[in-house]
Amino acid sequence: MTDQPKGLFKTAISDPAVRLAALGGALGGAVLVLAVVLIVGGPKKAPTPPPAAQESQVAKIDAPPPQHVRQPVPTLPSRAEPVTGSTPLPVPADPAPLPAAPAPAMEAYPDLPVARVEPAPTGPAPTVDQNKTKPEAPSAPPPDMVGPPPADKPMIAIVIDDMGVDQRRSARAMKLPAKVTLSFLPYSRDLKAQAAEARKLGHEIMLHVAMEPESPEADPGPNVLLTGVPEQELLTNLRWNLGQMDGYAGINNHMGSRFTRDLAGMRTVMAELKERGLFFLDSVTSRDSVGAKTAKEAGVAYATRDVFIDHKDDEAFVRKQLERLEAKARKHGSAIAIGHPRDITLRALKTWLPKVQAAGFELVGASRLLHRPAPSPTHLSGTSG
Repeated sequence: MTDQPKGLFKTAISDPAVRLAALGGALGGAVLVLAVVLIVGGPKKAPTPPPAAQESQVAKIDAPPPQHVRQPVPTLPSRAEPVTGSTPLPVPADPAPLPAAPAPAMEAYPDLPVARVEPAPTGPAPTVDQNKTKPEAPSAPPPDMVGPPPADKPMIAIVIDDMGVDQRRSARAMKLPAKVTLSFLPYSRDLKAQAAEARKLGHEIMLHVAMEPESPEADPGPNVLLTGVPEQELLTNLRWNLGQMDGYAGINNHMGSRFTRDLAGMRTVMAELKERGLFFLDSVTSRDSVGAKTAKEAGVAYATRDVFIDHKDDEAFVRKQLERLEAKARKHGSAIAIGHPRDITLRALKTWLPKVQAAGFELVGASRLLHRPAPSPTHLSGTSG
C-alpha cells in the first residue's frame, strides 16, 4: 500500500506538463512576494502638489533674497511735538561730585563782527525781489526807535544764558558779586524757584527760548521754534516756552542760526512779544539774522549782543573777550556780552566784575540798553487841563 503513492509521485514528476505547471506556480509566488515587499517597505514617492502650491514653490525659488529694511530714524528731540501743558519737562539730576564743565550745549558761535544798530530811519525804501522784475509792496513804516539814554559812565550788560539746567553752576552765577542778567532755559527743572532766587539776589531775569539751529546735529531741546511749520504749531511752541515762568522782561534766542534768518517765523515771534510787552535780545548766531528788522517792524524793544565771551573754553580767551567788551563800551557808550554758566567763565567774572566797576564802568541789566519805540507826539504833548 505504501509503494503506490511513491509511484504516483514519480510518475507526476516525470511528466513534463506537471513540471512546467509547478515551475510556473513557483515563479508566480516569487513575483507576489516581491510586490508585497515593495509596497510595504519600499521608498515612498512624495505626493504631487496641487497647481497653486507648485506656483508658490516656484516663486520662492526664483525670487531674490529679501533686502534689509532700514528702520525709520527716531524723531530728534529738537522737533518734539508741541506740548500744551505748563509743567516743565523733567531734567536729569546734576552729577555729583561736580565734574569739569563740558562745552556749552550751543552752536559753534563764530566770532561775528556785529555792527551797532542805529535807530531806524523814517519810512523804509521799497525793496525789490531777487530777479528785480517786480517791486515788493512797501510795508507799514516801522516805528522810530531810540537807543539807550546817554550815561555818565560807559554801560556794560553781562548776560549769562543757558541758565537753569545745570543747577549748581547756575547757583554760582546767581552769587556773582555784581548785577548781571540771567536768561533761563524754559525746560529747566524747578524753573520758577530758581528764577525767584535770582531776582531776590538782584539780577535781571530773561527767558532763553530755543530756536532752530542750522546744523541738524545740534540739539536745542524740546519745543524748539522751527522754520517751515504751520503758524499755529509755531505759536503753540512759542506760547509753551513763554508760559513756563513769569517775572521776566524779555527773551533771547538759544541757538537759532536757522530760525532767526526766517522772516515769516520771526515776524510771528515779534507779534507775540509785542502783545505781551516783552523785549528781544538777538544773540546774533547768524550774520543774516532778521531779529532787529522784525523787531523794528513790530515796534518791539530790542538789543543785539556785541561780544561772546566764552565760545572757546579757554581762560586766556575769556580774558581777551572781556577786554574787547570794555573797548566797545568805551567807544559806543554801552555794550552787551553773552556768556554761559561754565567754570572758566564764572571764575573770570568773579574777579573781573569788581575791577571793571572800579575802572569807571556801570554794570546794568540788558533792559537798560534797548532800542525802544519813540514816544508818539501825542504822548509827548500830554493832556491839556
